[in-house]
Amino acid sequence: MSQVNTNLPTSSPNELPSAMSSSGLSDKYPVISRQENQPGLVPVAQQQYQQPTLGFLQNEYPSQYQQGGQYPTGYGLVEPQEPAPAPRKPNPWGLSPLAFGILVAAVTAVVVGGAVGGGVAGAMSSKRSDSSSAPVSVVTVTADSSSATTTSTGSSPSATSTTTLPLPSSLQNFVVPEPYYVDTLENPGCSGDNSKIVIQEMNVAFDLFCGVDMQNSIPDLTDSSLVVADVVGLFAYSITDCLYACANARHFVSLWGQDHEGGNMQTCKGVTWNFEMAASNTSDQANCWLKNGTSNGFQSNTCISATLAD
Repeated sequence: MSQVNTNLPTSSPNELPSAMSSSGLSDKYPVISRQENQPGLVPVAQQQYQQPTLGFLQNEYPSQYQQGGQYPTGYGLVEPQEPAPAPRKPNPWGLSPLAFGILVAAVTAVVVGGAVGGGVAGAMSSKRSDSSSAPVSVVTVTADSSSATTTSTGSSPSATSTTTLPLPSSLQNFVVPEPYYVDTLENPGCSGDNSKIVIQEMNVAFDLFCGVDMQNSIPDLTDSSLVVADVVGLFAYSITDCLYACANARHFVSLWGQDHEGGNMQTCKGVTWNFEMAASNTSDQANCWLKNGTSNGFQSNTCISATLAD
């Protein structure tokens, strides 16, 4: 019998042969070790701990991409921008703000100065002057069967002007507005400080005083025993209408005399006319007053007074 070699190769306890022969069949059917057949059963001593790999690294991108707000793709990081301010509307004519402000100030000064100057001039023109050397303007009112004219004659022939009125009876079904509808009537004014109106049909003339309201309840300028008072109040659409009423009152007193013997019927020696018709209608129910006498009166910019001319 052959001897069996009992001197087996030595190995460490942790090392096991990968295959062992049995009954001389190791060359044809190698024996697979238990560890190789079941790789999951690896001795604990042979397992080594490894750091788990993260899905991404925090510093995965190179440092040059982290500067300047860029991504690895090469596109820059678009930072939010404030909306652009709305364009300013340019001043008219392309002027600078300083030049435009100066222009507005200049125009305002001209407008305000003109308004103030006009008001002062109007107030001064309505003030009666005591000068006796002012030129006299005579207005003659005539009427005939064909036409009616108003002629104004100044101190020189060149100051004469004539205005043609509508022919008699040329207006039909004409209705004059009620006084409370008429705010102001035309103010003819006075030529200079004195003006005279002559009514030829009745042979009477009147001196006009603008801006004067003849006062009542004071002695008459020519008869101290007579107290000035209003005789009649009516509506007149012009100073001429008011003077015609006064002339007619004088005419009828002269024609018929007193209503009885020893009567004291008053006649007309002057008038006061207010061209603010609506306001005068509200306060006094008239804008033309026939007066039995004359007085110096007081200032009223809306009134024109007239007295009998010498």
